[in-house]
Amino acid sequence: MSPASPATRQAALALSVVASQGTDLDGAWATDRWDASRLGIPARRGRGRARFDTITQDWLREPAKRWSRFRLATGCAFMTISSGALALSRFSRFLSQRQPDMYDGTGITRPVLEDYMAWLLGQGYSPATRALSLSMLRVFFDACHRHGWLPGLAANATIYVEELPFHHDEIARFVPELVMAQLEADAALAKIAHRTTRNLVVVLIETGLRGGDACNLVFSSVFQDSTGWPCLRFEATKVRTEQLVPLSAKAAAAVADQQAYVGEHWPGGSPWLFPGLAGNDDGSKPYSHSHFTRQLVAWEKAIDLRDQAGRPVRVTGHQFRHTLGTRLINSGVPQHVVQKLLGHASPNMTGHYANPQELQQTRANALVAWL
Repeated sequence: MSPASPATRQAALALSVVASQGTDLDGAWATDRWDASRLGIPARRGRGRARFDTITQDWLREPAKRWSRFRLATGCAFMTISSGALALSRFSRFLSQRQPDMYDGTGITRPVLEDYMAWLLGQGYSPATRALSLSMLRVFFDACHRHGWLPGLAANATIYVEELPFHHDEIARFVPELVMAQLEADAALAKIAHRTTRNLVVVLIETGLRGGDACNLVFSSVFQDSTGWPCLRFEATKVRTEQLVPLSAKAAAAVADQQAYVGEHWPGGSPWLFPGLAGNDDGSKPYSHSHFTRQLVAWEKAIDLRDQAGRPVRVTGHQFRHTLGTRLINSGVPQHVVQKLLGHASPNMTGHYANPQELQQTRANALVAWL
């Protein structure tokens, strides 16, 4: 029998601490500020807190916590729970402003939700934030209808999928090759102050991993496939599945160098391939993604990163993922293969990378014709 995957172990742990839906919340679960470590729930470093105290309506706050506890039992990451709590806090603020006399769920009707959509737009939130707010509310109301967590909730109190703001870019946010050439130059990489950060940058560029997944790679994450090719095995938290990604020679060298560095700096070992840089004498903490973001900004300033027009340019770690997808599509790799490599849940997500060079040229030709 094969050992359970990290996702299976996490779900089992969550199930062991989440009571059935008929049990009242008590102990640490009853508080309005959840700490993943106190609850015994795995969470990424810096992502282990969820706030419900900003949901000012008692009749809304308690169902929100029950829903959140239930979602943990189904394997949702704690970061997702925190995002859900934030979305419901936003809805709570709307109710306080526009429906101050609402005292229970019976007041939530379809017209109220339509007003909420207009309110989100009027507050100036980005399409991505509005889409997240509405999709979280949609899932919450679906659960309340199913489990009776909001008695009297109107049957038409729902948000339809087609009403979620479309926020994906038509073209992937890849980094232009002229800029990538500056970032990938050995002389530029040598200017990254810390060896861990330098190796992490190479791994992100070469594999297209999400930043959070890369920061939480376990030390022994490299395996050989049936042909002897080195692959990276990791837990893709967004899609809650284990993935295996082949490593380029450059990425494999970076991983090997990082393992050597960990062995030198933490003779007793560390469970992480990229341990935290500060306050981590025992190597027990993984590298902080927020710290990586700050290091990336400092490095881009140090190498004076510029675009084709000679202007200073800022590149995010997530754009390395888009760049790899674009490169693979442009080199003729089938879209379904790219989807699997990048761990996309649907072909639509990968479709943003499809033939961006052709699409850009088409738009350029149209612009020239217009001029």
